[in-house]
Order: sequence, then C-alpha cells, then structure tokens
Amino acid sequence: MTAMRLKLVILVAAALTACGSDTPETTGDAAIETAPTVAETEPRPTSATPNSGELEAVEESDGSFDAEEEAREVTLRMAQEPAANTPQRFRVGEHFTRYQPTKTTITGTDGIEVAEVFWYGCNHCYELEPMLNRWSSDLPADVTFVKMPAVWNPLLETHAQLFYTIEALIGAGRVQENLDLHGAVFNEIHVNKKGLRTEREIRSFLARLGIDEETFEGGWNSFEVNTRMRQAKSLNRAYQISSVPTMVVNGKYRTDEVRAGSKPELIAVVDELVASER
Repeated sequence: MTAMRLKLVILVAAALTACGSDTPETTGDAAIETAPTVAETEPRPTSATPNSGELEAVEESDGSFDAEEEAREVTLRMAQEPAANTPQRFRVGEHFTRYQPTKTTITGTDGIEVAEVFWYGCNHCYELEPMLNRWSSDLPADVTFVKMPAVWNPLLETHAQLFYTIEALIGAGRVQENLDLHGAVFNEIHVNKKGLRTEREIRSFLARLGIDEETFEGGWNSFEVNTRMRQAKSLNRAYQISSVPTMVVNGKYRTDEVRAGSKPELIAVVDELVASER
C-alpha cells in the first residue's frame, strides 16, 4: 500500500469520530441515536496549502523581482498561517481551517474567543464535556470560552432552545447556583437514555430539577432566547458547521476532533491557535 493510499485510509477511519449534520430525528421514547458519521464536505489537503477557494492563488513569477508581487505573497502567507511567534505543531488545511474573511465572534469580546459548537445528543460532545470543563476553568484572562448549539434540524433546534433557556434562567438568577443544568441535560440523554425531544418532555424534566412551569415559560419563550436562537442560526451558517463538536477560535479558525486526531489533540490545536492570536 502506497503512503498516499495509507493516509487516505487513516483519514477515512478518523472521520468516524464526529456527529454529522445528517443526524436523523428520532421519535417516541427510545433513546436518541447518535448520528451516522460522515466525512467533512471540504477537501483535506495533505500539506499546509489552503483549501481550494479559500485564498486567491498566487501566479508563478518569471524569476524577476516584483515588489508588489512579493508583498502580495507575504500577505497571503500571513493569512494562511497563525503568527510565527510561537512554535507550531499544527498546520492550516490539515489540522484546522482558516476562514477567509474572518467571521463575527459570538460575544464580540476584545480578547480571544474560543467557541464550542455542540449538540446535547452527540456522544462525542458528551465525552468532550469534562475535558472542556477542566480546560476552561483555568483560562488566561484574555481568553473567553463560550458554547453555541448546532441547529441544522428541528431536533437540534429544540435542544438549542433548551440550552438558551437554561442560560437565560442562570443569568436571571432563577436557578440554584450549584445546579449544573447543562450537565443534567447531558446525563438525562446519555445516561438515562431520555431523548428530551419535545417541549413537554423538557418541561417535565426541568420540573424534576425544581424549575416550575412559570419560570420555565419565562425563559423558553423569552425575547432573549429567541434573539440568541437567531444569532446561533446565523453563525452556524457563517461558520459552515456540518458536524459537532467543532471549535472556532476568534472567528478565524475552525477545527474538530477529526482534523486534530483525538480529543486531547483538539484542545492542543485550540491552545496553539489561541497563542497565535496574541
């Protein structure tokens, strides 16, 4: 088997580690099925060259020095790669994608934003959650970590509305400080095998956690939740989200477990991209 063919086999095998956007909806009381995994739709270069269509190609030179052409090449190289002030293990086009142009961030922070795009029903997101909780608990002051739900079908939209309802209730001080509602949702789906597919199921689930119907309604149908749902749909499109978990760094870079190779390496890629933004 040639080296190229071996690499192709490895990439195909690695692609089986994410929840893809062709996730089917489920009905009834059976547990949510995790999505059939699919390879990413974009091509995966085997070198540090950018993906096709991301950057304008540089024409070959005839050998004579052209100051304008040289400046243009330098600009393109800077756009393709993170800043060179830190040692780099990971490469654009192989371990992460560089957005062209840079996208809007979720929080609009002046610092460095790291966003996880996730789905409560994704087993890979569930497994990554404890690692991200540990990682995000000790971030530098200039780094903000935020979660954003994927919304590519009605079931995911329902879970996204649940996520933003919980966020709204926490923000308004309507839930106990020590109550980990996000962890409780993951546990209900992946441990208790309850799908939480409908508003009725969600209402009943939160009631068991001490959130009464009036409090629930105040969050579920609130202006804040509706506004954040619209933002999530817009940014899911802008970030070209087709699988979860996906990490977006400062609206510039997108990476995932498939590209990184493992969950620990995914966090390592994010750390390197954060460092490159300083």
